[in-house]
Amino acid sequence: MTIDLGVAYRTAREEIIRLTTTHDASTPVPATPLWSVREVCSHLAGVIEDGRTGNFAGAPGEPWTAAQVERGASKSLEQLLEEWSVGAVILEEMLSGDETHGQWHAVADVVTHLADIANAYGEPAALPVGFIPWIGPKLLGYFEESIKATGLESISLTTSDWELFRARFGRRTLDEVRAYDWSHDPSAYLEKFFIFGVAQESLHELPPTQ
Repeated sequence: MTIDLGVAYRTAREEIIRLTTTHDASTPVPATPLWSVREVCSHLAGVIEDGRTGNFAGAPGEPWTAAQVERGASKSLEQLLEEWSVGAVILEEMLSGDETHGQWHAVADVVTHLADIANAYGEPAALPVGFIPWIGPKLLGYFEESIKATGLESISLTTSDWELFRARFGRRTLDEVRAYDWSHDPSAYLEKFFIFGVAQESLHELPPTQ
């Protein structure tokens, strides 16, 4: 299937802004336990700023993202959201014209944090139409490729695209992932499964809307 990644990014950005400006932005985000909603917005605005200045040293590691949050601490929420919105226009145009989908990671990041923020507010995430069915098979394919590279025998996994998206980006616990429908014991494969760590506690998320 095809998807306009620029539209997906913009849809997620606008929904985050709606959530953030109609709720308490100081609310802690369980999926990113060191950050509040406001600090997640600092990160998202900071990614755009770093993209504009070419500052990718250490990306996407913790020091890089922590610096984004620190820079945003002195700014008002309104300023952060305005800077993000203005700066994101160029990225969204580039994403819409990226026929190779080489920049999909930026969209995965913003949709991940949209789901994180919706969860923090106890709401189902209103996701960009078509993004989850598009990214689920991609993430499963990358996992299968990484398994082949290790020399391990193949393993099959049956779960939803939503679960693949949330789990591979570190939003599911080890026990939750083990409980998926695997063809055999996944213990030897889990190191390759999680892209951004493992959740320490269940998020108890509501099913998303699309």
